[in-house]
Amino acid sequence: MEDTWFLFDLGNTVIKLAYERVLAAICADASMSRDELVELLEEPGAYRDMERGAVSFYEFYEFLCDHAGYRGSIRDFHQVWSDFFDGTMPGIEDLLDRIRERYRIAFLSNSNEIHAELIPTQFAAIFHKDEPFVFSHRLKAAKPDPDIFKLALELIGSTPQNTIFVDDLIENVVAARAIGMQAFQFTDTRSLSNELEREGLL
Repeated sequence: MEDTWFLFDLGNTVIKLAYERVLAAICADASMSRDELVELLEEPGAYRDMERGAVSFYEFYEFLCDHAGYRGSIRDFHQVWSDFFDGTMPGIEDLLDRIRERYRIAFLSNSNEIHAELIPTQFAAIFHKDEPFVFSHRLKAAKPDPDIFKLALELIGSTPQNTIFVDDLIENVVAARAIGMQAFQFTDTRSLSNELEREGLL
């Protein structure tokens, strides 16, 4: 029988993101407000393009210097960008252990070269060595693009029918369902556990 996989998002599903702290740290060394910066991060050449692998971390840094008046050095910015995590989501480690008893687990994250280096080491205690990470910037596609789901399935050697997807963002859940995966929106660990039990998955 073919393995059934759970494919988990990372940010705000497994690991708590300190988005506001990072924004505040960038703004402290830049010439724009938080709200202006949030808009700027969606622009071509910025955060979303870095997640898609269209620009490098250094190019993103240069973009912020040019467009946000960021005055920190690349080393300063690397430090700010590395301070993106606030531990794990409450209860998620126990739930992952329960899931591992019956299923294989992989992680699919819209990410960038800095976080893809940091996450597996900084949170090594919660991951098992044989659990694959699929990072968007390496595949040149980001959720909710259907391509990234298809590439992730190829990488782990699974099919949509044999894969259960979990993400905090509804647009990613909808996209996963559209290619045939069973998918759940993460709001908190208890709600997800209850939902998986109701569906007979746990």
